[in-house]
Amino acid sequence: MRPVGWRSKNRGTIGGNIVNASPAADSPPALLAYDAELEFVSAAGSRTIPYHAFHTGYKQMDIRAEELLRAIRLPRLIKGLTHYYRKVGTRRAQAISKVCFAGVARMNANQIADVRIALGSVAPIPIRCVLTEAALHGQTIKARLSPPPRSALVAEIAPIDDLRSTRDYRLRVSLNLLEDFVQQVASGVR
Repeated sequence: MRPVGWRSKNRGTIGGNIVNASPAADSPPALLAYDAELEFVSAAGSRTIPYHAFHTGYKQMDIRAEELLRAIRLPRLIKGLTHYYRKVGTRRAQAISKVCFAGVARMNANQIADVRIALGSVAPIPIRCVLTEAALHGQTIKARLSPPPRSALVAEIAPIDDLRSTRDYRLRVSLNLLEDFVQQVASGVR
């Protein structure tokens, strides 16, 4: 006999993950990095918003009381991109993230030509790190990441101390994941 909660656990969806609005959810950073769009429907019609505009504050969203999330759309512009996703938690399965990092990037003539980075569990909402992206754009990757992207990431995230982890740990892990992501982009790992 199966436990009572098995149906909801096995039927959990990315949509449910999104509208729960947890900053520690696993899928939002990837959706941000891939420039996802959300479509909502109600009796009044439908509307589409970019996912980066959906979270407005801790557990606050741009969704109306009568709306349902109907679709999540991702652009198909993936050719030549390096894809990167890491979740750091206490254990591998069913653990709430301490840090969740998603990134996509494209190299052109040994320089970063296109880059998108997003993190979860390091701010009140899942965040797209546009300052870090700008600091990386056009950079030639060397043995170690230069200070400007690292400083930009530190300025963009706001990790906290809580039951799962400390602010300092989350900050250190976020910087290490940024370094690992950039090295994978430079090495052409897809």
